[in-house]
Amino acid sequence: ASTGGPVAASALVSKLRADFSVPIVIVQHMPENFTRAFAERLNKQAALQVKEAEQNDRLRPGSVYVAPGGHQLIFERNGTAINILDGDARVNYKPSVDVTFGSAARVFGDAVLAVVMTGMGADGCDGARLLHRQGAAIWAQDEKTSVIYGMPMAVAKAQITDEILPLQKMGDRLCEVT
Repeated sequence: ASTGGPVAASALVSKLRADFSVPIVIVQHMPENFTRAFAERLNKQAALQVKEAEQNDRLRPGSVYVAPGGHQLIFERNGTAINILDGDARVNYKPSVDVTFGSAARVFGDAVLAVVMTGMGADGCDGARLLHRQGAAIWAQDEKTSVIYGMPMAVAKAQITDEILPLQKMGDRLCEVT
């Protein structure tokens, strides 16, 4: 997510039950030094444990990891831990949804549900395309509930979405499929 993402992520995560059975990674376009406070705020609103992701964090069911601003979040090849990399000048967004989705496609293949939410631009579309080719499910937030419909529109126009949902239904729908 990008513009409108903090509110959207909060609405989504606060709907999830404490027994949610899979790890969640949130990639929110946000500068360094803001993502920790964002994660702490989400942690107070959610039944799940939310934290800013750190190097070598182990992916645990029912935990939420917020990608740290100014860096990139990828996954270890064995799929059990998070790697945090310095931002690369060639990539506009730090963190970048495309970088994280691309890593998820390589490591987890079709065992991913990617959700592209409100935001300007098209970050996430290329990574979602890689995930889609692996057989992963791709959801997008609908236009009506997006503050800016750029990012979700990009994946919808690429015709790689399995579902386009209003924000209010995403949390319930996530609970249905996990």
